[in-house]
Order: sequence, then C-alpha cells, then structure tokens
Amino acid sequence: MLAPLAERVALVTGAARGIGLAIATRLAEAGAHAIIHDRDGEAEAVAASLAAAGHSAEPLIHDLAEPAAPAAMLARLKEAGRAPDILVLCASAEIRESWQTLSEEALQLQSAVNLHATARLLQCFLPGMIARGFGRVIAIGSVQEARANADCLYYAATKAAQTSMILTLARTLRAPDVTLNIIQPGAIRTGRNEAILRQPGREALALERIPLRRLGRPADCAGLALLLCTADGAYLNGAEIAVDGGMRL
Repeated sequence: MLAPLAERVALVTGAARGIGLAIATRLAEAGAHAIIHDRDGEAEAVAASLAAAGHSAEPLIHDLAEPAAPAAMLARLKEAGRAPDILVLCASAEIRESWQTLSEEALQLQSAVNLHATARLLQCFLPGMIARGFGRVIAIGSVQEARANADCLYYAATKAAQTSMILTLARTLRAPDVTLNIIQPGAIRTGRNEAILRQPGREALALERIPLRRLGRPADCAGLALLLCTADGAYLNGAEIAVDGGMRL
C-alpha cells in the first residue's frame, strides 16, 4: 500500500527539536521526503537519524533571523531538485520579558523570525505549490495568541500576526488543493519549556488551567499535522486548531 505522503516533499522549519522534530518525523514515517531545517548542525544529526531508520530526509541549515535565509533555502533546494509540497512553519523566537523591560533585541529577533521570515518563506515556496496544483502550509501558532502570559506580550503578538497572514491567504489565495492552516499548541513539554516548568509551582499552575490535567507532548501535534497534509484533511482550510488539552476554555 502506498504511503499517504509518498513522493511529497515536506520542509519543516525548526525541525531539529521539540514540536518541529515530532512533525518532521511523523511526515517522514508517512513517506514524505523530510527537509530538516534548523539554524545549527543538529539538523544534520536528525536527518541522519531518520535516514538510518529507513526514511528519506536531508538537512537544511539557515538562520531565519537573517533576511536572506528564505531565498537561500529556495536556491539550495532548487539546486538539489527539491520542490516542497508541504511547508510547516515551526521555527520561532520566544523571549520572555515584561512590557516594561522589553528590549530592542527582543523586538527585532521575534519580529524577524516569527513575522518577517514567515512572509519571506511564503513568497519563496507558495508560488511553486500553486503552479503544481498541490500545497499544504501549516503554521505552528500558540494558544497565547488569545491569552498571553504577562512575560510573553510581544511573542504572543507576533504569533497572532502570523496567524492573520495565514488566514488572509487561506481566504484569498483561491488555489485548488492549496490549503493553509494553523496548529496552536498549549503547554507542551519541550526543551524550550522545561526550564520554565522547573520553576517552583509553575507546572502545577499550568496543570490547574488544563482540563485534561496533563501537559502535552510534541507528538500530540504531529498526528494533526499529518492529517492536514493528507487527502483526509484536504477540505480543512483556514482552520485554527488548538492542541492544548482545553487550556483555552
């Protein structure tokens, strides 16, 4: 039986760890050629591990804080004969500062990675999807878009703006079989969040807000991403889907 994503090419940004790694792994297991993007050499280790497990994968190392990165990624993939059918926008910058102490560096980095890189990646990779008549774009947002922690004021604002871009394209693109959707994770146990959860009382406070009474795992987002990329999810367009155990309620 043909794998559901056989012959598809999936570019997953921020795929060396956490949610991005879980999604890239699930797409590779479903038959896609997974392009493991990250800003450091960990992408090479992940691609090698997937290849050793019998999956098709390759690394792509670029720092999305650099304005030229998306165009350089496109050029490199064209040279290798790769044309992504699937784009998962998982890479993000999250700097926890209060509104009083929000630094210029935090403003610039979060804007560059969460917003500017999103726009540039869409400009680079959406035209090919439209021309080929198939495309899946998934942005990894956050439940904080609607209910931000006090120290995530600007991060949440950039993720909300990213969602606005995706929804606008979902409504106006009108390209057959090209869909754009958003997955909004809640409290997921990732490396980024571990230090925060180790703070006294922080994990208990998070659990108090989650009706399912457990923290999420990166894999909890991966199955939904796979659905959005397959024929079973082909009529989902412009959806904002929270993977949060009910935290948003």
